[in-house]
Amino acid sequence: MKRYFNNPDTGLLRAGWRLLAFFVFLITTTAVAMIGVRAILGSLKKGSVLQFTILAVSATVAVFVARRYLDKKSFVSLGLRFDKYAVLDVISGIVNSALVMATMFIVLLSLGLIDFKGFTWWMDGTAVEKGMQLAAIPVALTVVFELSVVAWWEELVFRGYFFQNLVPSVGLKWSIVISSLAFGFIHATNPNATILSSLMIAFITPQLIYAYLKTGHLWLPMGIHLGWNFFQASVFGFAASGQDSPSLIAQTPTGPEWLSGGEFGAEGSMLILPVTALSLLLIHYWVRATRKPGQKPIEFASESVAGSENPMVKGTGADWAAGIPARPETQENRFN
Repeated sequence: MKRYFNNPDTGLLRAGWRLLAFFVFLITTTAVAMIGVRAILGSLKKGSVLQFTILAVSATVAVFVARRYLDKKSFVSLGLRFDKYAVLDVISGIVNSALVMATMFIVLLSLGLIDFKGFTWWMDGTAVEKGMQLAAIPVALTVVFELSVVAWWEELVFRGYFFQNLVPSVGLKWSIVISSLAFGFIHATNPNATILSSLMIAFITPQLIYAYLKTGHLWLPMGIHLGWNFFQASVFGFAASGQDSPSLIAQTPTGPEWLSGGEFGAEGSMLILPVTALSLLLIHYWVRATRKPGQKPIEFASESVAGSENPMVKGTGADWAAGIPARPETQENRFN
């Protein structure tokens, strides 16, 4: 009976049980924190900076505890080692998303799928302002902080703990599929979400996984995630996964929702798929320019080889990310 719960080779709980325990702990920790804050303050506004901060803190605690006591590994082994590439990767990710969202804005504007109203300079979302006001600075900084904590906890949970625990159990390809679909459909409860918008998020999520696999760190996907939400919502005026935000530009969708994205934002448009290809290219060339040729991009691959539960997987994540065919199965590299 014990073998159904524990991996006999590692002595650890099997990945599925670890993930179940992790998500139960995450949900419980978050619920307790939010109930406590409501009891102290009297209320907690949905979608507020405080709510996102509680989510980020709860997720960080849950991942730290699960990584330390369930996985028996360090927190930084998820891809959080702060090396010479960390800050550059974050900046590169932000620039990557700025270019992608600028392209999306131009494409939709050119096709008449959005109506440009003018510049609001992070003030009232409907009134066009003549220029930036000092009052806009704290508003913009608050938005940056909010989106930063969202990028932190979502990458930590989904490309960090969830994805990296799936790989040894079901293999790399299925881990990409499962984690992408899961990430897409957690957004199904967002305002103005549809089945199509959830699928679009699932289809564009592999860019974040690719960024992790190519670098072995979460800094690049965090930068892409932050830049994606900031430039989508706070610069070009789209809703960010259905969430409105103060923005530089005021615009409204005018075409069919499956093309314009409607009230859900750019992620609800099918045109986001070809535009996201630009992100993949930028990731590829960034890693090519900053890493040494032949450098192993990820660390979790070697760890997975030692403790995998799936004997059918023969290639490592590093092989996939580098475009190398799976190696022949040997005692040294076999997932056992």
